[in-house]
Amino acid sequence: MSADFWAGYLSGAIGIIIGNPLDLLKTRIQAGSLRATPASPLVPRPESQHAPLNRWTSLLRGAAAPILGYGALNALLGDEAVPKHPSLGAIWTAGAIGGLATFVVSAPTELVKCRAQVSSPPKSSILVARELWSRGGIRGLYLGGGITSVRDAVGYGF
Repeated sequence: MSADFWAGYLSGAIGIIIGNPLDLLKTRIQAGSLRATPASPLVPRPESQHAPLNRWTSLLRGAAAPILGYGALNALLGDEAVPKHPSLGAIWTAGAIGGLATFVVSAPTELVKCRAQVSSPPKSSILVARELWSRGGIRGLYLGGGITSVRDAVGYGF
């Protein structure tokens, strides 16, 4: 494999490791499992069933699937065949098509990551993926995939 592929993969994996703690906090806030107080913004609600974020490793919960999936996407979506002077419309269209194509990897990756982040007791990404597969097969891994594909297409377009 080329050095560009591995550099892209590594940069994608590092981006996930850096961004996952923020994504985990966002997911927990959106799921209603954290409350913000002036003294401690990360105190779990008493009725919360999510495990508290009391160890640094808990901030990486759910990161395995994105590291494997998005690292590969970052490596594969290189700029090998970019024309010298493309129009802005052509750049946006190429990005949107590339983003739409990533749906195959990003939809199950996002689903597994989110389910692992809010699971109680904490579950590994592989266990979450196995549960999704056993309940719904291939369709189970793409729950919410239509929204993910639109998000990725628009996001990669810009």
